Amino acid sequence: MPWPRDHKSQTRDRIVAAAARALRAKGIAGVGVADVMSAAGLTHGGFYAHFKSKDDLLSEAIEHANRKTLAGLSGRAESADAGASLRAVVDAYLSPRHAAQPEVGCPVAAIGSEGARAGGKVRRNLARTIRARVAWLRDMIPASGRDEQAVGAMACMVGGLIIARALAPKEAEEVLEACREFLHRALGDESQVREGKTRRRRASRTTPPHRKASRETHRVVRYAPRAGSSARR
Repeated sequence: MPWPRDHKSQTRDRIVAAAARALRAKGIAGVGVADVMSAAGLTHGGFYAHFKSKDDLLSEAIEHANRKTLAGLSGRAESADAGASLRAVVDAYLSPRHAAQPEVGCPVAAIGSEGARAGGKVRRNLARTIRARVAWLRDMIPASGRDEQAVGAMACMVGGLIIARALAPKEAEEVLEACREFLHRALGDESQVREGKTRRRRASRTTPPHRKASRETHRVVRYAPRAGSSARR
């Protein structure tokens, strides 16, 4: 039975999707052609029927990963309330879920520093991806000074995600929250920042009674005079 007419393009898409996942999970150096082909359900020998080199594959993988990221963020923006699309994008990008799943997340945060050293087609495609993302953010900012705000937002989002992924879960959440609040403030969303701070203050005031008792007991034990101390004199 003959192959379907689009069989080759479908096979190529499977290879690119597998490479995009491996690229974000393992970095450029961690991507092996044999492993990618295996993940796509193919043999190593079929690779050169679709790509001239590993760099060609990685370049397409960056574009594929970026399209997936933009599709997800665009969906969040479109489903947000009027005037809150940019906030929805910031919150989705700087979320614990995104931080915990680099293999399906933003390729810029996953390979940014490594890609800058790669050179050639990979670096050019990464640079094009960054420029396109900044332009996309710029179009979402209505006020003046959009260029500065778009670049700053992009830098904070990517940098915050990278830092969070290097930390333990609790610290990571604190970093992500700090970056979200900073961007809400920088982009003019003061109401969201105030609301978040109010929630945290309320939570800190509602300490369970048994914890309060524990702290009081600790103070008594800590500061009780020891036998033979100056209190006996």
